[in-house]
Amino acid sequence: MKITAPGGQDIAPGGSQKVLVSMSTRYFRETLLKVIEIETNDPATPHVSLTMKATITEILSLTPPEVNFGNIKPGTAGKRLITITNKGKVPMTISRVTTSPATVLSASQPSETKLAPGKSCTVELRFQPSQPDEYFFGLMNVTTDLENIQKSVRIKARIVKD
Repeated sequence: MKITAPGGQDIAPGGSQKVLVSMSTRYFRETLLKVIEIETNDPATPHVSLTMKATITEILSLTPPEVNFGNIKPGTAGKRLITITNKGKVPMTISRVTTSPATVLSASQPSETKLAPGKSCTVELRFQPSQPDEYFFGLMNVTTDLENIQKSVRIKARIVKD
């Protein structure tokens, strides 16, 4: 959370001062609640709490938002379907689906690339580890033609020896 306020300025009794607050909703769904604590030199009100509440409206939805392949052996392939949904009010085009690290993760092309509002498509996510690594963490990223509309699926696994 970022807060921009005049530092050290006096506010006359009964006066007011604007405080500009912004908070990132990235990685959050539904509702985000943040509390800002302010200390004052007013003996009657030495402490003030401001509560910020944001209702988050997803435009691009990836389901599931996280994939856990569990325990998997090197050389074994794990596959999961990811559903991409346009929850916005305008059509969108899936411009790119990438995985990282690409050496062990890959994704198929979306079953549809142009999504009308309310429509979905699927992508097959494939994970094939080659070496025991203990724990694995990766990402599948989806980029659209809409400005700043992109999202990631977090991927994890535990790679076990044969």
